[in-house]
Amino acid sequence: MAKRPVLIDTDTGVDDGMGVIYALNRPELDVVGVTTVFGNVSVEQVTRNSLLIQERLDRRDVPVAQGAAKGLLGSPEFHAGIHGRDGIGESGLVPADGTPDPRSAVRLILDLSHRYAGELEVIALGPLTNVAIALLVDPALARRLRRVVWMGGAVASPGNVSAVAEADAAHDPEGAQVVLESGVPVTLVPLDVTDATLLREADLERIKAGGTAAGALVAAFAPFYMEFYSHRLGEFACAMHSPLTVGIVARPDLIVRSGNHPTAIELAPGLSRGATVVDRRVRPPEQLLRALPARIIEEVDHAGFIEDFVTTITSTSPAAP
Repeated sequence: MAKRPVLIDTDTGVDDGMGVIYALNRPELDVVGVTTVFGNVSVEQVTRNSLLIQERLDRRDVPVAQGAAKGLLGSPEFHAGIHGRDGIGESGLVPADGTPDPRSAVRLILDLSHRYAGELEVIALGPLTNVAIALLVDPALARRLRRVVWMGGAVASPGNVSAVAEADAAHDPEGAQVVLESGVPVTLVPLDVTDATLLREADLERIKAGGTAAGALVAAFAPFYMEFYSHRLGEFACAMHSPLTVGIVARPDLIVRSGNHPTAIELAPGLSRGATVVDRRVRPPEQLLRALPARIIEEVDHAGFIEDFVTTITSTSPAAP
């Protein structure tokens, strides 16, 4: 099986970390780089978390480059009660000797886009700031990337940081809009499908019993996040936002329904800032939102993905004694 080159742009918190772990163990994907961005925690902590994953999975061959500490406008706010102060569920894990790549995230994105021109897919699991800056520095990047697959936005479902805004869009609305306007093909994996894709306690027990290095990390990261979600869900479980986004790339057969629609991010101050505006009306093109279309993932095989995630995590190398 020929592996497809992917770059993961991430704000490694709990679900993002699980997404990176999953990606590094999928046979279809060749993770050629990881770039870090602020989001769930500071970009410095995100970088440490990403290096930890590479170290524990013995994947130091994958460069980790540090990126944006804030969005194009405004200052970030972090909420330790969701992912923990360390971003990885108060696990207390730190890399032993990890050192990030000397290149910036933007430089690594551009370098890899030349090396894998026309093939490279960016799996974006956080705010789109790094990708936006790279596109502003080199607009031709849009033609070299195969696509950007972004865990971002809320279409028909409510937002998670406001009534209408999803967190990664709200962290940097301008950055997201730069990417959407760039002409690069964009696939959105919104809260509409990620909120309904749940890792439950029985799944976590299977992962623990698997005895793999990947499973040990998931078992260390997930409980804090699942406890946070339990107050919303009424059960010990959590939404698999970022892992599902990786799954869409690795296993496109998991997609049940999608549509291509003009898409933009609301930039104006006020109650709707950061909202994802998707024009799904049946109208002549000239009557629709004046925005480029994005592919919106509308329905997925939730159970099929969770089974694939658990199987992948428990089929990797054994944990060190």
